Amino acid sequence: MKKMGYEIIEVTEKEVKSTTIYLLHQQIIFHPHISPNGKPDFTNYIGRQYVLILDRNILTKLIELCNRGCLKDAHIMKVIGSLMFWALSNNISVTAGLALNEYANNKDNNIDASRENFIFKKIFDFYDPKLWLELAIKNRKEIPKIEFNSKSENYNFNIKSDHYKMHYAEMLHAMSLCFQNNLSIEDKILFFLQWNKDNLLFCQYTIAYILLLFSNKIKQYKELLQQPFENLAKKCSNQAWDLTYLSIWSTLYWNEKDANISYLFSTMDKDLKKVFSYTHDVTKNIFIACLGKHKGVIVQKKYEGIINNRIKPVMSTDAINDLVMHEEVNLRDCIKDLC
Repeated sequence: MKKMGYEIIEVTEKEVKSTTIYLLHQQIIFHPHISPNGKPDFTNYIGRQYVLILDRNILTKLIELCNRGCLKDAHIMKVIGSLMFWALSNNISVTAGLALNEYANNKDNNIDASRENFIFKKIFDFYDPKLWLELAIKNRKEIPKIEFNSKSENYNFNIKSDHYKMHYAEMLHAMSLCFQNNLSIEDKILFFLQWNKDNLLFCQYTIAYILLLFSNKIKQYKELLQQPFENLAKKCSNQAWDLTYLSIWSTLYWNEKDANISYLFSTMDKDLKKVFSYTHDVTKNIFIACLGKHKGVIVQKKYEGIINNRIKPVMSTDAINDLVMHEEVNLRDCIKDLC
């Protein structure tokens, strides 16, 4: 995590305002209370310290920009410039730890993530804050490059957390349910919720994702169902990582009232933003929003019955690993049955 230092730069009120408005319009900064809709409002949170967690898609573009000096997509360059200037000008710390963890997991090594970490740590001393503003207002089309250091220190980023493995098991089970054409949308949701009760802790973001998935409000798995297990498992892993960002982040923000620090999260992923907004929109009943009033009420009542007087399962790493193996076998069997 990098803490922003203090530096005096001359900017106009118009530049600051236009950059802030643009960033608000992009809706890429989230917090359950400060920014439930992607538009931060710090009115009741003045005087606190802030940390901004970057997801993988944003970090990838930031590292690429710093390593190559430019991006082919001018819009993304403007987004990155606006986000970095906003963080710097508001003295907000930025962390990429989870994104580097995901990258190391995907590559199954620490080398590439450590190289990215080398660049990430240099960013805050290497670039003047004015540079990010110039990118934001399109007065600059390229920036000085930071070269990868082949001799940079290796860090241990390649760790699969229990959060990730639980979400991976969830996504494997959800994928298996996608093969069950004899089940209605409502039955698939309820079957998943019952399975979740029997095997894992409940996560509010997973529940939102499952409702959105089976009600066709986010991208479906249908085009993947004719593909081999490895492709399906990769899709499950990617989605598990999206939920991992949210669930690990929730362990940081849930008791913020007792601390002087707030954790923000930044993503450009449309489905991830939808999962978050549906979860935290206090004006919306997610069951009704996804399934309609009649079916939504029925499914919600059955869900409440499932969790009523529920005894939380005792989770252990061994139990989670066993569940992952079981769900992988189950998904392979679903593929065989389809063939």
